Amino acid sequence: MRRFKKSFIRWTVVAMICLLLGFLLGKFKQGMLSDALTTANSNLQTVKNAQSDLSKEFARLQVKSMIDDQTINGLSQENKTLNEKLNTVSNKLYFYERVVAPETQSSGVKIYSFTVVKNLDARQWDYELVLMQAQKGRRFLNGSFNLDFSVFAGETLKTISLNSVSSEVESKFKFKYFQTIKGSFNLAPETTVDEVIINLKVKGNRWYKAQQLQQRYDWRILIEKDAENLSEFDSAIIAQ
Repeated sequence: MRRFKKSFIRWTVVAMICLLLGFLLGKFKQGMLSDALTTANSNLQTVKNAQSDLSKEFARLQVKSMIDDQTINGLSQENKTLNEKLNTVSNKLYFYERVVAPETQSSGVKIYSFTVVKNLDARQWDYELVLMQAQKGRRFLNGSFNLDFSVFAGETLKTISLNSVSSEVESKFKFKYFQTIKGSFNLAPETTVDEVIINLKVKGNRWYKAQQLQQRYDWRILIEKDAENLSEFDSAIIAQ
């Protein structure tokens, strides 16, 4: 009986020690898990903060990119506008140089420019013909011009005159330096134009020989060109 009592006490003590060790081991593991969870939460918060900072930086970069794109587009448009103005000024300077320095080129009447622009409001084509004189000791030139269209009739080319597609045609010119002639015409929708043909005839006198000049313009190139702003020369004859 005494032996059984001692054995029971011994096993009871061993069991309590095991329970105590198990409890201490569980507390230790719980502490480790708690520390790991705290570390994980801290890392998660760090990642969230980094993600928030990245999102803010990405949004800032997006706004900056949009502003940069707008700035680039604005600068490109401004550069295009400046180039157009420069081209216009250079063109006019070249025009005046040819007017005031005719000795640099062959004498006689010249076609400085011819433009055709689609007038959507009036549903017609507007044209502008600028003539100039290259001659020292200029006197007034008198003459006339004919404007014809080379069009396709099926697979055959035929010629129609400006008079047949326009109600008002100015065919005479008289100028000393330059003159701008403007007008308009209508073409049937099915008309396919190949060329515009301009014929100039200058009357001869005791100062000038009679002169004939023909200039051909490809229609497709004409309608693709941007019209020059030559309105300041509108139907002008510079006085002596």
